[in-house]
Amino acid sequence: MRRLLRPLLVVAGLVAVVWTVYSLDPRRVWSVAIGADPFWLALSAIPILLRFGIWGIKWTNMLARYRRVPLATATRYIAAGSFVNLTTPTAKIAGGLVRALLLQRQRGWNLPLAYGWALADQVTNMLGHALLFGVGLLAFSMHPAAASWKPVFATVGAGTLALLAIGFLVRHPVWAWVRDPARTETLGRWVPRRFAGADGVPPDLLDRVFGPLLRDSSSPRAFVPDILLGALAFSTLPVANALVLRALGVNAPLLVITVVVVLGYLAGNLLGAWGGIGVTEAALATLGTHFGVPAEAAAAGALLHRAVFYTVVLTCGGWSLWAERQVIPEELSGAPAGSSPTRTSSPV
Repeated sequence: MRRLLRPLLVVAGLVAVVWTVYSLDPRRVWSVAIGADPFWLALSAIPILLRFGIWGIKWTNMLARYRRVPLATATRYIAAGSFVNLTTPTAKIAGGLVRALLLQRQRGWNLPLAYGWALADQVTNMLGHALLFGVGLLAFSMHPAAASWKPVFATVGAGTLALLAIGFLVRHPVWAWVRDPARTETLGRWVPRRFAGADGVPPDLLDRVFGPLLRDSSSPRAFVPDILLGALAFSTLPVANALVLRALGVNAPLLVITVVVVLGYLAGNLLGAWGGIGVTEAALATLGTHFGVPAEAAAAGALLHRAVFYTVVLTCGGWSLWAERQVIPEELSGAPAGSSPTRTSSPV
């Protein structure tokens, strides 16, 4: 059902985008799109590139808690994983696995531990997204464009921040829950066999997978900066979208654009596959129109922003994946599900 549901959501999102453009008259949307100022449109790629730079700094700092990895190397691994996430219906699982495989093959890391650090990065990215979501909604609830939605935005924003605070407080009890011996045996049955050795699931497997997040990154001095950098990296996308709208002659407030982009990408991450294709575009166009962006500009802006986003990610990620081609294909080319990872000489 899950394999069927994700393609259906992609199709539904694409249908929504087509219907939106058709209802506005495709010629009018096309006229707005081709009239975009090429300078501002090209400039919108810079924040997306900056996102990879901030993201690379974030993950490099996280990895340094265990073993130092050069910034350029970590950023290249991130780009390769992002390419896979954008081109496969894996809900970001494959991207994390790609990064783990690269750490294993090129840096000699144990595969479950390497995946644990990729997972820790992904989780703190989501928490950073949630932080930006909560702060953005709270701020937007005081903006005139929120209109009758002000109480809703204020409540949801405050609730999101409260949930983040609760999550910060319970991270140590959750870690104790994961490490319970009886529970470890039960949870170990759900661990991918790729992480299992010749003698079955190692007893410390869950410690390796969840330890980087719940143990090594759980102190306030580590956990809080990780989330803040995750929020900062994601905040580049509203800036990129604002530059696209500027190319179309629309000067919408950055706060409004931030809320639209955060909600749009959240919808794509929760409901979409293949990088949220279809769902994200439909959400950006619909929300932009709802909060004051002219309808044709909202539709054209959503499509152009995502086109620039795809171009940057596929170009940078494709190059990174090609550069690591001797590492990735063997593991992602249909190896038997029960095969164990190649052993490395490092006793990590």
